[in-house]
Amino acid sequence: MGGPMRKWERILILEPSQVLQRRLAAGLEQLGQTPVCFQRASALLRYLQREPGPAVVVADCFVPDMDLFSFLKRYTELEGPHPETRLILTCTETYPTPELRPQILSNGADYYMIKPYTAQMLLESIRHLYSSPVPAHIPGVHPAIVDFLRGLGLPLEHVSFWYIASAIQLEMNAGVSVPLKSLYIELGQMYGVSPQGVESGLRRMGKMLTRMGVFEKAPSPKQLIAALVSAFVRERSESRDDAYALEP
Repeated sequence: MGGPMRKWERILILEPSQVLQRRLAAGLEQLGQTPVCFQRASALLRYLQREPGPAVVVADCFVPDMDLFSFLKRYTELEGPHPETRLILTCTETYPTPELRPQILSNGADYYMIKPYTAQMLLESIRHLYSSPVPAHIPGVHPAIVDFLRGLGLPLEHVSFWYIASAIQLEMNAGVSVPLKSLYIELGQMYGVSPQGVESGLRRMGKMLTRMGVFEKAPSPKQLIAALVSAFVRERSESRDDAYALEP
């Protein structure tokens, strides 16, 4: 994907297998990165406590000295003040199960990758997590939706802002709730990302709105979209302006 690869300041790798750790580190170094590697979750957490600041954390789901959700809880406590930090979990096809993966994303992880993967694939995923390739307006999204989301305090320059805006627009156009999987696929096609990337972006926006006090508890993507669509419809109804649908 064109252009030189950005040099990330801190890529922290938690991988219990020495063989896989060396292979990934060597691949990253060949691509101009300088990873810091750990075999134990406790060592990584001590490093984050000792060296606070933004980082990209890539952690295997099978952490040897701590169960996954305990690790996520401690990680979130440490990295809460650093919104620029991203956590990518690496897992197998069978674990965590598809039913468990939404819980992982709602408990501190931003993304997950299925093994095996290459250093190049990892860097492309990192670049996606930090990308904000958004113009001032996305064709097809009504300005009233944009104004509504901006009124909540969401950052216009964040690509996930537009995932939400387009999701609201699609639901308004359909007149009914769109199945979540279909929504992920359609938004992924619109923005050139994977459905998983869309889900991750929506969860980040849900967490941001929770920190801002809009929600008491971080919503799932389905809850987020339903709540925002409902609030938008209510606002337009109160203003007696229902011209939010696109003209055919």
